Amino acid sequence: MIDFRYHVVSIVAVFLALTVGLVIGSSYLSKVAYDELNNQLSSLRGQNQALHGTQNQLSAQVRDRDSLIAALGPDAVSGKLTGHSVAVVMLPGTDGSSGDALSDLLGKAGAQVTGEVTLKSSLLDPDQGGKLTAAAAKLPAAERGGEQLPTPSSSATSATPPSVIALADIAGAVVHRIPANNSGVGEQAITDQASQDVLTAYSNAGYIDVKSASATSADLVVVMAPPAPSSGSSSNDAADALYLGFLKDLTGGGRSLGAVLAGPASSAESPGLLAAALKDSWVSKNVSTADTADQASGRIITVFALAEAAGGKTGHYGLTGTADGPLPDLH
Repeated sequence: MIDFRYHVVSIVAVFLALTVGLVIGSSYLSKVAYDELNNQLSSLRGQNQALHGTQNQLSAQVRDRDSLIAALGPDAVSGKLTGHSVAVVMLPGTDGSSGDALSDLLGKAGAQVTGEVTLKSSLLDPDQGGKLTAAAAKLPAAERGGEQLPTPSSSATSATPPSVIALADIAGAVVHRIPANNSGVGEQAITDQASQDVLTAYSNAGYIDVKSASATSADLVVVMAPPAPSSGSSSNDAADALYLGFLKDLTGGGRSLGAVLAGPASSAESPGLLAAALKDSWVSKNVSTADTADQASGRIITVFALAEAAGGKTGHYGLTGTADGPLPDLH
């Protein structure tokens, strides 16, 4: 007869055997799992090194391509803008070095660069209304009394935001000649001195920076757009509306021969300004666009687009999917 002690010993032996089995089994499986994970890690490390090498090769190729394009740029654009004067306007957030590089290339294309005007973000600040109004009030009365400065793109009323009026003033100072039709001499919208007065007034008030400005009126203008805001940033619709109105002030009523809105590739995708310009029926028909303008290739595209605009045509060019093509056909 089996006594109780035998049952206890048997049960303990069974659990001890299970424990030993689990320890031995888990140790073996752990080694197998470790070896497999180590092999996978080694494989992934090798793949990562190969991809890193490929990335370095591609980056070097892109750098070499950009260097080649930059070197060929002056020859590619030579003479395209001979006889024209061009103003460069940089919107808030634009890289100043891109504007300088574009101005240099415009000079190589034969254009006279009348100056670079950089708009500051404070120009768009609703809380700056009183200060903007005060700056506008310092303009000589003759400039406003004769309606020589452009009427803002949206009909001005007593409720018109001061920023809209200020942008119209600046547009009229940047491009202050109304070209004639196919024959004759264009009519001067405001005097060269009045143009300087406007730019000086807003510069002294801290709303714009003016670099290398001349008294010559521009007949073409490039507006440099900033990169598109990040996806997590607040809506940019209000700023876009002001910028699109500014473009209308620069080109409406024959004030200039043409304008190009140029910006980085990101600006060509929503919520970028170039994308907003393409959605605006008036701007898309009257203002050309050029993306990738922060690179040598995009600056060449901008010059070609300006040359086409001087001939009365509008197009949208660049290296993104939103463009009509890389370059206009100037032949």
